[in-house]
Amino acid sequence: MEPSILSLLPALVTIILAIATRRILISLGVGIVLGALMYAEWDVLAALEFVREAASGLIVADGEIAEEVYILGAVVLIGVLSSLIYVSGGLLAFASWAVRRVRTRTQAQFVPVVTGIVIFFDDAFSSLVGGTVSRSITDQHRVSRAKLSYLVDSTAAPVIILVPISGWAAFIAATMTGILDENEVDGLHGYEAYLQSIPAMLYPITALLLVVAVAWFSIDIGPMRRHEQRAIEQNVLFDPAHGLPPGETDRNLPVREGGRVRDLVWPILTLIAVTVVGALWIGIAGAEGSLAPMDILAATDVILALFYGTIAACLVAAAMLLVRRTPGRVIGKAAVSGVRSMLFAAAVLFLAWITAEVIGELGIGEYLAGVIDEALPLALLPVILFVLASFIAFSIGSTFGTFGLLLPIAAEIALSLDSALLIPVFGAVLAGAIFGDHTSPLSDTTILSSIGSGVHLIDHVTTQLPYALVAAAASAVGYLVSGLTESTGLGLLAAVTALALAVLLLKGRSAVRGAESESAPQVGEVKG
Repeated sequence: MEPSILSLLPALVTIILAIATRRILISLGVGIVLGALMYAEWDVLAALEFVREAASGLIVADGEIAEEVYILGAVVLIGVLSSLIYVSGGLLAFASWAVRRVRTRTQAQFVPVVTGIVIFFDDAFSSLVGGTVSRSITDQHRVSRAKLSYLVDSTAAPVIILVPISGWAAFIAATMTGILDENEVDGLHGYEAYLQSIPAMLYPITALLLVVAVAWFSIDIGPMRRHEQRAIEQNVLFDPAHGLPPGETDRNLPVREGGRVRDLVWPILTLIAVTVVGALWIGIAGAEGSLAPMDILAATDVILALFYGTIAACLVAAAMLLVRRTPGRVIGKAAVSGVRSMLFAAAVLFLAWITAEVIGELGIGEYLAGVIDEALPLALLPVILFVLASFIAFSIGSTFGTFGLLLPIAAEIALSLDSALLIPVFGAVLAGAIFGDHTSPLSDTTILSSIGSGVHLIDHVTTQLPYALVAAAASAVGYLVSGLTESTGLGLLAAVTALALAVLLLKGRSAVRGAESESAPQVGEVKG
C-alpha cells in the first residue's frame, strides 16, 4: 500500500491497546495482524507470508545469525545470572555491604545515574546491566522499580548520543558524512557536524539534567507517585497486581548461608570485562588494521560481545557455586528459574521487533517526513523537525531508523532555505528520535530498561512519560528560540532555563511524603 495517514493506524492501535489493557503481548499481536493485513491489502495468505519473512529476518539476516538473536540470548542469560547470584547469597551480602555505604534514598537513586554515565558505549548494555546492578541497592532503600527504570532509561541513550566516542557517534558521523557529500557541502566533515550538533541535542541534555533533579529533589509526578508511595510505605517495589515482572528472581529458590560480596562482584565484573574486551577485539579485527577509535567503534559489535559476556558471567557464577559444593540440582533449578523469568520479556521483545518491521514497511516514516512543507516559516523548522522525529521514533520504536530516514530530509530542507540552520536541524532530529524512543513501548531500549530494572513494561512507559514530556517541552522552547535567533547557544540556554523553571514548580509539590526519612533501612527481603 502507498504511505498515507492510514499507515499510522497499526502503531496507534498497538500503543493505545497496550496502555488501556496492559496486555502487551495481545496488543503487539493485534498490531502485527492489522499492519500485515494492511500491507498485503487484506490478502490473508500474503499477510501470513509477510509476517513469516519479518520474523525469519530477525533470526537469520544475510545468511548469518541476526543481532536480535544475540540480544534475546543476552536477556535470557541475564535472568540466569541473577538467579545464580541470588542462590549464592551474593545478592543479600552485597546489599548488606552497600547499605552501609549508600545511606540514603537520594544516594541510592544516584547509583543508576552514575552507572549509566560510566557505561557510555552501548544503550542495550547500559539498560540491562545498569538496572541489574543498581536494583540490589535501590531495593534496600525502597526505591520503586518504576523509578529505577526511569533513571536507567534516561541515562542510557541520552548519555550515549552525547559522548563522541560511542558506537552511536560513529554511526551518526558516517550518516552525516554521506549527507554532506551528497549535498556537496564543503568545509564540513561528518564527525565535525556531529560534534557541532551536540549542543543542539536539547532533549538528551534536558533529560539528563532532569534525572539529576528528580534524584536530588525526589520529584515524583504522575503515576510515579503511586509507585513511590507504595515502595516507601509498604516496601512493595512493583505492582503486585500484575504478578512478578520479567527478571524478578524466584524467592522460593534456596539461598546459601554465608554469602559473600564477591559472589556478586566477580560475575558482574566478568560480564563487564568480557563485553568491553570482546567489543574492542571485534572492533580492531573489523577495522582492518586501523587503531583509530572511531574506526574501531564503527566496526565493533557490542551486542555480540555482550552475549559472550553473559555466557562467561554465568559460567563464573556457576563455578563459584560448585567450588562451595552447591548441589548440581540446585544450580540447575536456579538456571531454569532464570530462563523462565525472562521468557515473557523475550517474547515481548521479539514481537516488538516484528511490529516495528511491519510498521516500517507501511511507510509511516516516509509519510510523516513528506508532511513537511518547505514553505513553513524558517523559525519553526527546528521545533517542527523535533516533533516530527519524536513521532516517527515513537511510532516505529527505532532511533537509528529515524536518524537514517529524517536526517537527509532535514539537511536538504535546511540547505535549500538557510544553511545556518543545518546544525540546529541535525540536533533537532537526533533529539526528537531519543524522545520518541523514550516514550515508545515498541522501543527495544525501553523494553530492556524495564527488564533490567525488574518492572512491568507498561508501568515503565506510563511512569516515564510525564518526565519525558517535561524535558521535551523545555527542548521545544529551546528549538523555538534557536529558530528565531539562529543561535544554538541561545536555544540551549532557553531550554535549560525552561527546565529549571519546571523543576522549581514541581519541587516540593510532588515528592512523596515519607521520603524525607533518609536513614538506611534494614537489609531484608523486598515484597512484590
